[in-house]
Amino acid sequence: MGQDKIPTSKVQRASRFLKTGLKVGGNYMSHYAKSAFSDVDKDQLDRKNAMEILNVLRQLKGSGLKIAQMLSMDNGGLIPKSYAEVFAGAQNNAVSLSGPLVMNTFKKYIGKSPYELFDAFNPVSMHAASIGQVHVARKNGQQLAVKIQYPGVAESIHSDINMVKPVILRVMGLSPEVVANYVEEIEERLVEETNYIQELENAVFSKENTAVLKDIAIPKYYREYSSSKILVMDWLEGIMLQDFIKNEPDQEKRNRIGQLLLDFVHFQIHELKRFHADIHPGNFMITPDMKLGVLDFGCMKVLPEEFYHPYFALGLPEVINDKEMLKRQLKKIDLVRDKDTPEEEALFIETTLKAASLISKPVLEGTFDFGNDAFYEELLGMGESVFENKAFRKPNAIRGSKHGIYLHRAFYGLYGILHQLKAKVNVDQTFLGRLKL
Repeated sequence: MGQDKIPTSKVQRASRFLKTGLKVGGNYMSHYAKSAFSDVDKDQLDRKNAMEILNVLRQLKGSGLKIAQMLSMDNGGLIPKSYAEVFAGAQNNAVSLSGPLVMNTFKKYIGKSPYELFDAFNPVSMHAASIGQVHVARKNGQQLAVKIQYPGVAESIHSDINMVKPVILRVMGLSPEVVANYVEEIEERLVEETNYIQELENAVFSKENTAVLKDIAIPKYYREYSSSKILVMDWLEGIMLQDFIKNEPDQEKRNRIGQLLLDFVHFQIHELKRFHADIHPGNFMITPDMKLGVLDFGCMKVLPEEFYHPYFALGLPEVINDKEMLKRQLKKIDLVRDKDTPEEEALFIETTLKAASLISKPVLEGTFDFGNDAFYEELLGMGESVFENKAFRKPNAIRGSKHGIYLHRAFYGLYGILHQLKAKVNVDQTFLGRLKL
């Protein structure tokens, strides 16, 4: 059954979430009181509180739910593992709008009923996500996908972030001041993501500039039917990537799809410096002729040259083995600072080297088997070790360029999918020779 009403005012949304925040806070207070006298399972409590937060965010939709999706892909030790696992349910299980609310929303955003615009329109959504849902329509014999944005999402981004931030920071054990720069970056991307005209431009850019990748399928988008809140594109036939992962037994086919995904992501990052930053199975599909269909271009990130080169240089042996050159690159991306104590500098150099050597391993090996469970477990363990290290909870320890947020998210999503596919792939190393030190 669809959701009949979404709270749209700041007061309505804040009051709904405040009740949950108070409940979560009360749960933790009760836990710490009981733990003084008995052995209480902290992981179980974290899961319970994470589910409380996720349930209310599913009802509110919008930026808060999107942030939960982002945190579910955390591998940098920001939140407990149990929170990330529960928040993973935000990826594909949003509650859809009811038929009447769909009609009202469509008229409000585009000024007419979908039945007036299209030859046929299905009021029941095929997919519901954090900021919008997708319907099937038909026009002049062409089957279309129509994405409708939920009411109040764009208008409530800033207030939603301020609403969710205190609870999330409590879980992370951080203060607002030390994360202000990163929150600003997230808010900028969310504002872009709620502008469907911007998403249309992102999709057109990607379709035109990745045409050299012959087996990547990006649908055609229709400006004449779209607006800032309505996005219309061709309907891609095929199966969703998560269903392919679950059901496809042929490892050669799994390798092929993994190779296509890797080539697409790497081409956008290293050739275009503008990449799809929402890499999860719900945004990809497999067409009947075994092409990789790419969906949802709302979240794209541009990499500035001054960040790109020192960041990827951390994978070069000549940088890793030269302490002074390594420090210069780390300072350019704010991972080492002039005011650091010798102990702080050593901590961040050691941690960065460990992370960089692990993340760059597939590139440096050239051919890599993501079915290697040991590699993926080490990747997950890296984030857990950071979270458990109290040295990274100090205000001075929250650092690194804001441009890394969505790049890390993309790589974590990419490696996660390749691991699920158990894909053996070839990694293009040519970009390494173009890095400027």
